[in-house]
This record gives sequence, structure tokens and C-alpha cells, in this order.
Amino acid sequence: MGRRLMQRSAIVTGAAAGIGRSTAARLAADGWRVVGVDRQSAEVDGVDIVVGDAGNASVLLAALERCEDRSLGALVCSAGIPPSGPWDSRAHWDEVIAVDLSAPYEALRVCWPALVAGAGSVVLVGSIVGAVEGSLRSPAYAAAKAGIEGLARSFAIIGAPDGVRVNVVAPGAIATDFDERLLPAAERTDVPLGRMGTAEEVAAVIEALLDAATSYVTGAIWTVDGGRSVLAAADAGRAPSGDGPPRERNG
Repeated sequence: MGRRLMQRSAIVTGAAAGIGRSTAARLAADGWRVVGVDRQSAEVDGVDIVVGDAGNASVLLAALERCEDRSLGALVCSAGIPPSGPWDSRAHWDEVIAVDLSAPYEALRVCWPALVAGAGSVVLVGSIVGAVEGSLRSPAYAAAKAGIEGLARSFAIIGAPDGVRVNVVAPGAIATDFDERLLPAAERTDVPLGRMGTAEEVAAVIEALLDAATSYVTGAIWTVDGGRSVLAAADAGRAPSGDGPPRERNG
């Protein structure tokens, strides 16, 4: 894959940590020219980091200037604010919507000519929160992530005539600093696979959606949650034994 993707440029927002960092590092290792955008500076092998707000047009333009011929093969929007409260704070609502929804829109808007020039592919990082689950702590986060899916479907239609694909990866419980650990990472009774996922596992799905092998996929939502969103609440305290009906999990 690396040889085929050599010299293509990618912009990854939120590239200093978590899913964004893993995605940026993975693409760089596979031969992409990767420019990361993050509010914090970071050392990521093979990645050129632009420090700034991923929703700021001037920062995004600075990142584009570092891309080969200002032609973009990939845009990955991973920057975000995790679900938190208070739910009734208008200031918190405005901040979360700005970072988790408006910033990806601005990245699409600013980078669109370069994506058209490169017949590029876009992956927006959503969540099962919003599209599948509500959020007791942060309606703002749920609303923003549900909005990400509508944004992707709309831009998939806009981009189709120019060969620009736009998809969403919707993670569940992922073992990064972004997710609050309510249960041990390796003992998740609310996840059929029994554990939290890793940033690297999400990055692998993101890269797959950027690859030419998925060239007929656009406007899609790819869920990466270990089966959590298909698990009935009544079964969340049970663990499959592998040789019969589910048994109760102790502890």
C-alpha cells in the first residue's frame, strides 16, 4: 500500500494525541506526506505539525501550503472535545459545537479545492454517542457527533461529481485519554468483545476508507465499537462463554 500512496498529501487534525496521532503516524509510515494540525506541538514520526486551531481558516491554509502542489489526497478530522458537562451550560455547548462540528465543516470548506484537485477522500471522526446513544453528561457532544454524520452525507453528495469521497468512522469505547474510564479497559461488560478498542484499531479503519480499495464507499458510517451498539442493555452484564448461552459475569 505504501508504494501506491507515495507522494500523496494528507491533513490530519488532532494529530498530537489519540486517534489523530495514530492515524497520522500510520499514514506517514505508509508513504503519505502528512501534515498534522493541533493546538499542541508534538513529535510524530514523519508528520509535519502545524500548531493552531483546527477550525481556524488561516491555520488550515498554512497546513495546505505544506502539501505537495496544494493537492490533497486525504483529510481526516479527528480533533475534538470529549463528552463532559455541565449539560446546561450555554458556554460549554458553544465550545463543543465549535470544535466537534463547526471545525470539521471549516476544514472541509477550506480544503475543498485541494481535495477536488487531488480527487481526495475525507474521513470525519464521529462517535456512537449521538447517532446511536444519547449522552447524560453532554448533549452538546451527542448533537455534534450526530451532526457529523449529516455533514458527511451532504458533502458526499457535493463531492461525488469530482470523485471526492466523504465518510465517517464512529468509534465506541477507545482506550485513549479522551475516554473516561468508567470500567477497566480489559473488562467491559458493555462491549461484546469484552474490552476497549485502541486508537490504532480505529486508525486502521480510517486508512482503509482512504484507500483506493474502498473507492465505491462514500456517505457511509463505519462503526468501530467492539459490538457495543448492537448489544441490548439487558445483556450488558453478561459475558459469552463460547460454548452455549451467555452466562452472568461475576464482579
